[in-house]
Amino acid sequence: MERLVMIESIYNAMDMGIFREVVQNSLKTHFEMGHKEFLQHLIFGKGYDELTPPQLSLKLESPEKKPLIIDLRDKHKFREGHIGNAILHPFDDFLRDVLMDNGYLAYKDSPVVLVCDTGHQNRVAASVMADQGFLKISSLKRGMRRWDRWEKLVLNCRKSKNNRFDICNYIFNIKKNGPPPIL
Repeated sequence: MERLVMIESIYNAMDMGIFREVVQNSLKTHFEMGHKEFLQHLIFGKGYDELTPPQLSLKLESPEKKPLIIDLRDKHKFREGHIGNAILHPFDDFLRDVLMDNGYLAYKDSPVVLVCDTGHQNRVAASVMADQGFLKISSLKRGMRRWDRWEKLVLNCRKSKNNRFDICNYIFNIKKNGPPPIL
């Protein structure tokens, strides 16, 4: 698992496409929240944790109480793929429910994980929830883009254990047998 986390971190560090995606998404989306307030929550927001996909995977596999996962994307993207047991609540509707209608009050002391495409909207929503007094809020770092990459990495490693040229096998062999001899 540690090796997979290392590989995923390297992939994440090399991912420059996220900036292009953030700009494209922001041009398409019209927030009810003003851009100034959005940026303040994005940059200065606090009161929540950021989880990486490996950390969220461990939380979902643990016997402890599972977090409520709220997907802030639109219906179309949600249908394309989402984290198991996630509920769909698009960003603007979610903010309106939390700020005006006192939504999710039953989860004020329960673990909640917010997810979006790139991780920016969920950080804003997490900051807003923290401002409203929610205690166990988490944001999925880099959003579904990073989650999808993590899921593919785990799936590929599970599928290809018999492929001797596969990087996952190389990693698993090093873990079992130690580093290869220097020739």
